[in-house]
Amino acid sequence: MRTGEGSCEEGTSIEAALPEESVIVISDDEGEISALGNSVLLIEEASEQSATPEKRKLEVLDDELAITFSKKAHVMPHARYDCTSHPFVRAEEEISLPLEQNADFCPECYCYICDKHASECSSWTLPSACHCNAHNKSKYWKEHRDLALAGVLTMFQLDLTEIDAELKEGGNKLQHFLSELSQVQQTYREGMLMIRDNIIKCVCSCHGSKKTRCNSCNLVHTPMLVHSYLPVYKLVTEYLNRAEKEHPKTAGVMLLGVAREIILEKIIENPYPLPDGTNNVKEATNHLVSRIVSILQRFMVLGDYPSNLYEKFIMFFQAIPLPSHCIFLLNSLNVLRWDNCLLSSVLSGQNLSGTRTRKGKREYLSESLPVVQSRVQRLEMDSCYRQLVRYLLAVKCGDQNGLQYLKQKIPFYMCKYGDFPAAANFLIHSKGMQYPVARYLLPSQYEIYLTMLLTKSCPPGNELIADETWIPCEGPSLKTGVLLRTAIRMMHCNNMMIHEPKCWSVLVRIWSTSDTLSKDGKLVPRVIPEPDKPFQMMVQDMSCSILDELQRQWNVHLPPPFHQCSKLSAELIVLIQAITRFMMSSPLPLQPMLELVFAFGFNLWALDLLIQNITSLKDLLSAFMTSIDKELRANEQQVLNTLDFRGATYTSQLISVFLLHEYDNVRFFGLHMINILIKNTTRYGWTPIVANNLRSTVIHMNNTPTFNNSLKQQLLSKLDRLTG
Repeated sequence: MRTGEGSCEEGTSIEAALPEESVIVISDDEGEISALGNSVLLIEEASEQSATPEKRKLEVLDDELAITFSKKAHVMPHARYDCTSHPFVRAEEEISLPLEQNADFCPECYCYICDKHASECSSWTLPSACHCNAHNKSKYWKEHRDLALAGVLTMFQLDLTEIDAELKEGGNKLQHFLSELSQVQQTYREGMLMIRDNIIKCVCSCHGSKKTRCNSCNLVHTPMLVHSYLPVYKLVTEYLNRAEKEHPKTAGVMLLGVAREIILEKIIENPYPLPDGTNNVKEATNHLVSRIVSILQRFMVLGDYPSNLYEKFIMFFQAIPLPSHCIFLLNSLNVLRWDNCLLSSVLSGQNLSGTRTRKGKREYLSESLPVVQSRVQRLEMDSCYRQLVRYLLAVKCGDQNGLQYLKQKIPFYMCKYGDFPAAANFLIHSKGMQYPVARYLLPSQYEIYLTMLLTKSCPPGNELIADETWIPCEGPSLKTGVLLRTAIRMMHCNNMMIHEPKCWSVLVRIWSTSDTLSKDGKLVPRVIPEPDKPFQMMVQDMSCSILDELQRQWNVHLPPPFHQCSKLSAELIVLIQAITRFMMSSPLPLQPMLELVFAFGFNLWALDLLIQNITSLKDLLSAFMTSIDKELRANEQQVLNTLDFRGATYTSQLISVFLLHEYDNVRFFGLHMINILIKNTTRYGWTPIVANNLRSTVIHMNNTPTFNNSLKQQLLSKLDRLTG
């Protein structure tokens, strides 16, 4: 470039002092530079005279261009073909020897293929390689460079700009494994001699005789060449186990690369079938590729691949020529992206059916089970519970059993976003399911659901697992009577629960729990006032028809007492009547019942009502008392821990329920509890309070034939010992 003073058309001149540092100008227009490549453009060195202070001016030639004087620039690292010190001759593909002076290089020349300094390139002048001739205008050398830098990743048609550290790691691990796999595959192709008798014992009549063996016997005892795929299957299985734990991009490369390798494996038929299916190449390949596809489907949902990588992975798999036994997997990686129009409309609530008509053709939101499972996992992790419910209600899946299993958590998700009325309804009327969700519940899950519906809260996390701390959720409460109808109807939907004593204990425990959590998210006991006797008798009479109706349907009309201020007492009486029916229909001896006794909490008037209900049934009453007394003896320390937690008032009231009964076997249980406390007076400081409370109860007892003065004296003596 010519240097000197100049002026613009208007004659404007701006003078400025220039630094003594050199300036390098990089051209953006490669087409204007014929001799050099696109790495470096140097301004012609200015003469010493022109660099005098008087001539160091900034000349404005037009509104956008300014020229400055400079000294010679420092040469920066560059590709060999861009070197200004040594001429370079281009050719499309010359690998036999260096062209003219191409082998020469300056201290800053780098190999275009290796990205190393020219002096460090082992193939710089090597015949059949000759990297000194490489340049960026040759298709051959560009492909060679991509292969050198990308390795096996070139099979995915990835640009170098798309390859990051995770993809590079996947390529390295795939390349290392393929070299290991090729040796095992070669062993499979070569086969090994095996005698069929090692698998199936010969039962031929001539077996073991000295006569000449028959053809059938010879076939069994003659060594034959067989090809067992089992070593390959085991090696690939271990590799897949490692790939599952990798980053999604790394795993995608590892899985697709090995899928192509095993799909293209030559199928060699054996002379006789081997016992394990994994010995057979068809069955083993089918199983391995199916697993690879399932893992990839999960990563494509959870990994959130960039769109270009997403499409190239799919194109790579579809380009693999699938054999007939794997053809069903052809479109298995066509997984919908999260931004798919149909999927996003379902998640946003704009399309509740999961169907749409496009160009006169009806489309359905249908996905394989691994994809559905992965979407559920992703939506759970993101706490998108409302979208998750919409998705599960709309999606279709070939594996109906797997989809039904996932749908069982829909009521839980509804509670998570605060729609408790919808959750209660779905437990009984499960849309899109063969049976209601209540049919599949375990007793522990039954209690969690009732607790959520009662307290408008949920356990932390995404599993139906009880926790001491509950998280309140904003949402509408259940209408009056809905919890009672739902709880009993759920029992009738589940044959296992209706015959399980723990579930009846759950019912009582729920009604003895407050619908408001403590400040630290804990469940709080609830005391329900004892209604008068006429009210109890009235509700008991109503209970029979209510329970009969709840066996048939959910939407049962509840009479006025269930909508008044005493509704909790009325509901608890209905539950007591339901438990009485359960006990009457249960085979004797009764299963453990002590949990039921403690489930009443501080509502001991309800426990007394239950005992009165079965008093006329002497065999049932005897079985009930025998069951709880047996448990008391077996779990004495557990009972003491419960009494210690609830305190002296509760303990004295509980013992009074049994002591005041008219039958000896009931009173005996109360005496047994007193004896246990006597043995532990030194351990618990509240036992004297229990003794004082019981003493006032015993003194005011009527002198009846069933509770005479002798028994009173015996009790008072025990209470004195309890006082210590």
